[in-house]
Amino acid sequence: MFSLTQGTLNFFLHFTNTIFYIGLTLFVIGGFLLIVQSGFFNITRFGMRKVFGTRDQQMAEMTGDESLTVKKDMIYRRYRFSITKPLLMASITLVILSFLFSFIIIY
Repeated sequence: MFSLTQGTLNFFLHFTNTIFYIGLTLFVIGGFLLIVQSGFFNITRFGMRKVFGTRDQQMAEMTGDESLTVKKDMIYRRYRFSITKPLLMASITLVILSFLFSFIIIY
C-alpha cells in the first residue's frame, strides 16, 4: 500500500524499499523475541525483584508465606513463542527478496 502511494514513476524502486523496511522491522521483532525466548533478561528480572522486592521479602518473613519470596527458578525459566521462527523466516525471505530486486534495478 505504501509503495502505491509513492507514485508510479519509480514503482518498482518504492516497492523494493517497502519490502526491505517491512522485512527489517519483522527481523528486529523476531530477533528480540528470540533473545527473550532464550532467557537473556531473566537475570535482570531476578536482580530487579531482589532489589525492589525487599518489602515483599520482609512480609514473607513475618507471615511465613513463601509465595511472596523471590524464587531462584526465575533465572532458569525459558519462554516459548510460537511466532518466533515463522517471523524470522518471513523477514529473512523479504530482506533477501529486496536485495535481489535491488540488483535487478541496478542492472
